[in-house]
Amino acid sequence: MCTETAYTLRCEHVVTRTLYCSDAPPPSRRSCAERRTCSRVVRNAVPWPPPPQFGMQATCPLVNCPFEERGGYWNCCWCGKEWNDQGRCSCVMIIDRQEYRCGHICCETCEAATEVQ
Repeated sequence: MCTETAYTLRCEHVVTRTLYCSDAPPPSRRSCAERRTCSRVVRNAVPWPPPPQFGMQATCPLVNCPFEERGGYWNCCWCGKEWNDQGRCSCVMIIDRQEYRCGHICCETCEAATEVQ
């Protein structure tokens, strides 16, 4: 039985790792596509932080990840919360005694958090 594990990174992007079993078809020589899993694949989702066996590859594999480009600290362009340290804005707003979470994911419009001097 093959296993696919999707790890959510600090930036909120996801990296999937696959362990293939002996029933998985071999990679095709004619196709550039990835190897396929067997028909009885088990899928797991692991939230941040990943377990130690994930290794040191906890940085986003995307070349232009807005969160990584801002050094992991950013100001939300939706609600204005400063110094977010994960990929999703942690702001909690209270409006008319109701709690609302911003939840915006760091994007190209968000600015890097900087020290005010």
